[in-house]
Amino acid sequence: MYKGLLFLGALALTASLFFSTHYLITEVRISSRDHLNLSVKYFRYLLLSDNPELAYDAVKEIDFPIVLTDADGIPKFWKNISIDPQDTTSASHERLRLMVKEMDAHGHVPVPIEVVPGEIDYFHFDDPAIVALLRWFSVISVIAVALYVLLGYFGFRTIRKAEERSVWVGMARETAHQLGTPISSLLGWLEVLGEKGGDVTEKMKQDVSQLERVARRFSKIGAREKLALFPVPEIIRNAVEYMQHRMGSSISISYTDHSAGEAHLQTDLIGWVLENLIRNAGQSMEGEGQIRIESGRVRNYVYIDVIDSGRGIAQRDFETIFRPGYTTKKRGWGLGLSLGRRIVQEIHRGKLFVVESKSHEVTTIRILLPV
Repeated sequence: MYKGLLFLGALALTASLFFSTHYLITEVRISSRDHLNLSVKYFRYLLLSDNPELAYDAVKEIDFPIVLTDADGIPKFWKNISIDPQDTTSASHERLRLMVKEMDAHGHVPVPIEVVPGEIDYFHFDDPAIVALLRWFSVISVIAVALYVLLGYFGFRTIRKAEERSVWVGMARETAHQLGTPISSLLGWLEVLGEKGGDVTEKMKQDVSQLERVARRFSKIGAREKLALFPVPEIIRNAVEYMQHRMGSSISISYTDHSAGEAHLQTDLIGWVLENLIRNAGQSMEGEGQIRIESGRVRNYVYIDVIDSGRGIAQRDFETIFRPGYTTKKRGWGLGLSLGRRIVQEIHRGKLFVVESKSHEVTTIRILLPV
């Protein structure tokens, strides 16, 4: 709504500036022509009087370009033009002829004057200097309004992003804080059980350990931690191993490394993003198929591709899927991909995007991390 009002206000302001400037230019041009008509009448009167040498005083006060020519367009007198009035060379006359054509082309109808019966001369004229200033004012005003809209748009966008980031960070840290108490309690009860629970206790310890990882991940969102060089294949293999046990026997996950090497990253958070992408890929294949993960280098980035043969993503939704709240699942908050992109872009200065997608053939989502 704010952006719409901002745009409409800018449009109204631009239109009012344009029409008011156009009105002023029209009024100045009419005033100039009226001034010239009056001066020409006085000029003719003086030429026919006993003091014809005073005739040119009639046009002395005119402050815009004028050229007096005969019926054949030959200049006889000119004023407020960058040509010496005493210069009667053919080159100067040719320049004056071109100026006269430009004046007429600007829409100024020459003012006729008949001093000798049957012989008509013409006063050609151009706009006063203020008209050019008004035109420039109009252009500068439009540019200023455009800058105002642009700055306003980016201002609103920056404020909104800052608010969104604050909400994300606050929610993540509060989640980590809330998880801390029950996790500590569970660890205590597992110590009490000791060896009595056998395999069940061991499995519970693994799950509690995973809960600790989740809480740790949430606590690191928004934190200004230094990124460390770490082998990318190791993180991917850990994520694949963890997710393979949770995807079911009908979904297999394969990994191929094309010399990805190391990248500056935060291992817990990138592992989280990978797990989420693998989970989404499995859900899109409706419980059966193969997920391929590939990594390597392209320019100054390490890439990680998560490829599946699931339902696919419509091209119009390539960006929409990363918006908070967007989901195609009956049960889901639509936060995983949005949070994943924030982790990759804001913390790692990388990119997370859809490379390609064809329904039930191939969907590739890529992570790019600066080397």
